[in-house]
Amino acid sequence: MAYEYKWYIIKVDYGYENHIRELVSDTVYFKELFIPYQTICNSKSNTKESCEMYVCMHLCDESKNILNQVPGLHSDESGNFEIVSDDEISLKRRELSKYKWYILRVASNCEEKVCQHVLENSIRLGVNDYFKEVFIPYEEPSEMELRSKKIATRRKCFPGYVFLYVNLCDEVLNFVNNIPKSLKVYGFLKNGNVPKVISDDEIRSMCNALYDAQETKKLSYGYEKGEKVKINDGLFQDFTGKIDEINDERKVVNVEVSILGKPTIIELDLAQVEKVED
Repeated sequence: MAYEYKWYIIKVDYGYENHIRELVSDTVYFKELFIPYQTICNSKSNTKESCEMYVCMHLCDESKNILNQVPGLHSDESGNFEIVSDDEISLKRRELSKYKWYILRVASNCEEKVCQHVLENSIRLGVNDYFKEVFIPYEEPSEMELRSKKIATRRKCFPGYVFLYVNLCDEVLNFVNNIPKSLKVYGFLKNGNVPKVISDDEIRSMCNALYDAQETKKLSYGYEKGEKVKINDGLFQDFTGKIDEINDERKVVNVEVSILGKPTIIELDLAQVEKVED
């Protein structure tokens, strides 16, 4: 049977792109996938960013049903997808082939100031079109940190690094070279004498790792290893201890308590423990 393939725009919540990649490799209705560039997500709590991508597919009831089963898919009520011409895809490919990922080395604790300078002054100087994205990878605070009395702040995953998705032309090099010395920019991470290109696969792997780490923090019903809890039911009621292990599938938790002065691990249902505020 001959299939008629066309390009369509689809949007999927960040973290679910691999489901679309699997369709392209395993399903006859889907021929090719084009993601303009790796959308960066700072693993923000309680938010999901969507990734826009282009899929070359044979649109029919069967392919629609398959897509509708993809978690995180954004589609309108009619189930239709916006079509894109082959020429438009070719144009986007040529334009985006000029952009690559690079790392700008800066002094620790200057990352945000450098990022702000790039965003603001690139617009002022009319070179902002060369910058697709300026990104600082962060790890968001955990629930336990947010509940603590201390001020919980997000942490930089790579102190001293600012990630740039840019068209590295002379204008960009001049712009970077003229960043004020007070911002302590040390230049691009290099491969020999030239700025090192960071592959899309490396960026994708990093983004997925950040996303997975943040999602893991949302599991375990808000409990974390090492967290102090109080037992509210059963033989060891009113004992306090620390979380040693959490089994999300069985909904049980191992708690280390002191019995007759000896550290002892006991298994409890999640309903049998409660958080203890410091």
